[in-house]
Amino acid sequence: MLFDVHINKKIRPLRLCIVALCAAFAWFFLEPQSGLSSKAFHMAIIFIASMAGIMLEVCSTVAFLFMTMLVANLTGTIDVLDGFSGFHCIVPWLLFFILSLAKVVTKTTLGLRLAYFFMKHFGRGLVGLSYSVILTEFFVAPILPSNTARSASVGLPLVTSLSKYISSHIKGVSETSIGGYLTLLYAYSNAVCSAMFITAMISNSIIIEEMGKIGVNITWLAWMKFMILPCGILLLLLPFIVRLISNPKVKKLDGLREQAMRNSSELGKLTDQEKFVIAVFLGMLTMWVFADTIGVPILVTALLGVCIFIFFGTLELREILSSQGIFNSILMIGILISYVKALSSFGAIEWFNGVISTFIGGIHSAIAFVILSTIYFFTHYFFTGEGSRIIALYASFLATGIAIGLDSFTVAMTLAAFSSISGVLTNYSGPVALTMFSSNYVPIKKWFSCGFCMAVITMTVWFLYALPRL
Repeated sequence: MLFDVHINKKIRPLRLCIVALCAAFAWFFLEPQSGLSSKAFHMAIIFIASMAGIMLEVCSTVAFLFMTMLVANLTGTIDVLDGFSGFHCIVPWLLFFILSLAKVVTKTTLGLRLAYFFMKHFGRGLVGLSYSVILTEFFVAPILPSNTARSASVGLPLVTSLSKYISSHIKGVSETSIGGYLTLLYAYSNAVCSAMFITAMISNSIIIEEMGKIGVNITWLAWMKFMILPCGILLLLLPFIVRLISNPKVKKLDGLREQAMRNSSELGKLTDQEKFVIAVFLGMLTMWVFADTIGVPILVTALLGVCIFIFFGTLELREILSSQGIFNSILMIGILISYVKALSSFGAIEWFNGVISTFIGGIHSAIAFVILSTIYFFTHYFFTGEGSRIIALYASFLATGIAIGLDSFTVAMTLAAFSSISGVLTNYSGPVALTMFSSNYVPIKKWFSCGFCMAVITMTVWFLYALPRL
């Protein structure tokens, strides 16, 4: 035969047809709601179809987004420049540099040394190991104001090192199983700690500014005082929650502590290269902490670190360029940001805010608070970063809550907490989720299902704490 054509085995035709038919039905047979333009309506259909395709894994994520981007351009919903406008912002490039930096830790023995340290001190059981990971994030979060930087410099290297080590030394434990558990554990602890401290997430500064506009001027200590109890409860419950929802199939870590002590002594002292890597990372950490003072953005610091490692041969450019995971993450986040920007420019987000205000008006205050907060939490399905969602929705949701008579401080702090904790919902919720997802330990479907379970548990704990304060 002249042409021997076969369907790509990675594509699931039935799932693809279901998504396409549902989107086509909505496109041709449903009418836009009052106040919603046809472009906004069509862009919303494309975005929801993109989410559905990612959740159902109809094919590789980037390939499916290319398909929806093609549809968006051919139908005239957006033009080519708007379709790739997400690559004009810093998020994809920050992710690129941070994932590149993570390779430095994993290619040296620093990752192993980190794993040995935790194994020696907390290797008696999975619970002890879990709390050591959580405590690491807890102590680093207040001083490193980028949750993305923490996930790249601490979370990803720690999870991959521990997973490889445990799977190779404990019989019957697969790397994917323990890696999936630790990936979710760290991602969730990062999200909770980002809510606990003002200085744990850059986007919290936007929230502080919006709170100030309504007369709520809050200090670092007052923020932590409100957040410490519900967030602390969530951190204490995390090992048990993640074990329940992810089913890591790890019962005991017998003999791991002793083996780690032996292996640690065999490594000997730090090499000159490892000392150099530590020095560079400490310098970057200092620059990240004092980014506002010295006037150097986090992206520039990450770029500086990559350049230093390339210049001195610690990291090779071909290692970065040959990483499929890095480029998949960049392409996915860039296209999704483009979609969100289009939804915002077409007025879809403003229309959505108005619908919410109308919907909860006249409802009992406690019920209205739960509905308002829950909707805000789950709107993260439609965003690819905490900052973009805060800019688009935080002020309007806060104003709605105050307008219906809710306590301004309680609403402001609840929405602030949900701004970061909702980052656990999807693998594309932001750079942290994408960074941890790049470990390839957690399938997309599992990330979505576990994220939803974690959301329900989080909101249950939070409402039990917040409702009496209204």
